[in-house]
Amino acid sequence: MSGISTIVHFGCLSDEQRWDAKRYDWAWLKELDDHDRDLVKLLDCLSDGEYSGQASATQFHDLLLTEIRNGYPKRLANDWGQILAYVNIISYEEMRHGIALSTAYHYVTTGELDYVSTLSTRDYTEKYVWCYEDRKFWGLYGYTFAHLFGEVVNTELYRDLRSQVHHPALQEVITNIMKDEARHTQAWAAVIEELVKSDPDHLRRALAEIDTGLTYHNAMVHETYFEGQNKLMQLFLPAKRGEGAIDRIVRKKSHLMELIFGEDNPYTMEEIRAQHVSFLVKGMGKTRAVYSAETEDNILFL
Repeated sequence: MSGISTIVHFGCLSDEQRWDAKRYDWAWLKELDDHDRDLVKLLDCLSDGEYSGQASATQFHDLLLTEIRNGYPKRLANDWGQILAYVNIISYEEMRHGIALSTAYHYVTTGELDYVSTLSTRDYTEKYVWCYEDRKFWGLYGYTFAHLFGEVVNTELYRDLRSQVHHPALQEVITNIMKDEARHTQAWAAVIEELVKSDPDHLRRALAEIDTGLTYHNAMVHETYFEGQNKLMQLFLPAKRGEGAIDRIVRKKSHLMELIFGEDNPYTMEEIRAQHVSFLVKGMGKTRAVYSAETEDNILFL
C-alpha cells in the first residue's frame, strides 16, 4: 500500500465491521444458565485488560514525546502517524470490549443491569487511563509490538471461550470481540511492518526492544493482569489433533516475526515458545506486579 492507504483501509474495516452493542441494554443476561454465569465470573480481570486500551493512547504519546525530548530525530517521529491514528481507533473498540465484559460480570455478581451508571468518570480514568504509571515495562518500540502480540493471545483466548458458552447472545458478544481482536492483529502487523521497513533506524530500535514486545502483554499496564492470567488459563481448551492454544499462539507470533523482520528475525519458533512458556510459568500464582529496575526482567511481583 502507498501513502496513508493502510490506516484508511483498516479504518474503513473498523467502520464496516462495527457490531451493534444495543446500548448494552442486555436483558438477556437474566437468561444465563449456571455454566455461563460461572464463565462470566472469570472475566473481571479480562475486562480490566480490555479497558487498559485507554492507557494505550496516553502512554503511546507519553513514550513518543519522551523520545522527542531526548533527541529523537524528527524524520523518525514523522513516521508514526499511521500508528498513532490506529491507536485512536482501537482505544474506543477496546473500551467497547471492556464495557461488554463488565456489563455481564456486573450482572452475574450483583443481579443488576446498571453497570454503566455505576462507574464514575473519575474511577474510570484512574483505573484505565492512568493505570500505567507503576508498570512502564516497555520502550516505545517494545510497547508497539506488545499491542500486536497481545492481540494474538486475545484472539485465541476468545476463540476457546466462545466454544464453551451456551447462551447465543453471549456467544455472539464473545465472537464479535474475537473478530475485533483478529482484525486488530492484522492492522497492527501492517502498520508496524511499514514502520520497521521505512528506515534502518526503526529496524535497529525494534530489534533492540523486541524481547519485551514479543512477550509482555500490553494489558500488563493494569494491576490485575497476572491475577487475570491465572484465572483465564483454565479457559484455554486442551489440544486437539496435537495443537493447543500455545501452539496456535506461537505459530502466529512466529509468522508475524518473519513477516516484519524477514532475514533479520532474531527468534526461531522454538525460542518464541520457550520464552512464552517461561513467562506463563513465572506468573503462576501471582496477582500483582510493578516495574522494577532492580530485577533482571524488570518485573517485581508484589
